[in-house]
Amino acid sequence: MNDALLLVMLGAFGLAVGSFLNVVIVRVPSGESVLRPPSKCPQCESPIAPRDNIPVLSWILLRGRCRSCGKEIPAGYPLVEAANAVLWVVAGIRFGATWPLVPYALLFSVLLALSVIDLELYLLPNKITYPAMIVSVPAVVALSYAATDNPGRHITASLASGLLYSGFLAVMLIGFELVTKKQGMGMGDVKLAVILGIWVGWIEPVLVVYSLIAASILGLIVGVGVLLVRRESRPYPFGPWLAMGAMAVIIWSEPILDAIGLS
Repeated sequence: MNDALLLVMLGAFGLAVGSFLNVVIVRVPSGESVLRPPSKCPQCESPIAPRDNIPVLSWILLRGRCRSCGKEIPAGYPLVEAANAVLWVVAGIRFGATWPLVPYALLFSVLLALSVIDLELYLLPNKITYPAMIVSVPAVVALSYAATDNPGRHITASLASGLLYSGFLAVMLIGFELVTKKQGMGMGDVKLAVILGIWVGWIEPVLVVYSLIAASILGLIVGVGVLLVRRESRPYPFGPWLAMGAMAVIIWSEPILDAIGLS
């Protein structure tokens, strides 16, 4: 397939999946079904017609307002759709038309949904993290046999990375709470680390270390920024930075491995 055509298709499918992610982000934390009822206005709850449910474009044409009630529809909706499209295109640039493309594009979507929920609600829902963990195991097994010459090594490295990454964060969490008597990360971050470790470690286990470093740097920058703006120390979610660190390392895994001589 032509590279340009692949990226266009990924962008289009990414927008569509991003639209579904908005449903997941809104409904999963409140325990609602993501399938029924159909999409509705977040203000008046009127059903959204298909013509008004085109990712990004409908929001622009409607000037960010509901056709029924005229109230504003948050810009977060098209932003999630656009962000997911960008992530899918980036996944296409990184992996091309190869077997890893599909699972990593879907992983990016899961991480986007979890990050938005965590930023809004300080929550990483079990209804997303548990299925993602469960599906990841057979997925990396299938991917290892389909895309590598040494599937056993990749499977072992992937699963071990998931356990070690989550185990390390669990120890850090417990140690922090014992020393400070305060709550640090939540167990949701530990469960997220299982998913991240599996998929980052599938490429190369050492990349998990770089993923944690990237997440820590991002978290520190945001934490300092929050402190400077609010003039007070407040808790903030770490899940989005874990996710962003992992995605950054996955995207730039080839130059990282080249730099350390493991390519």
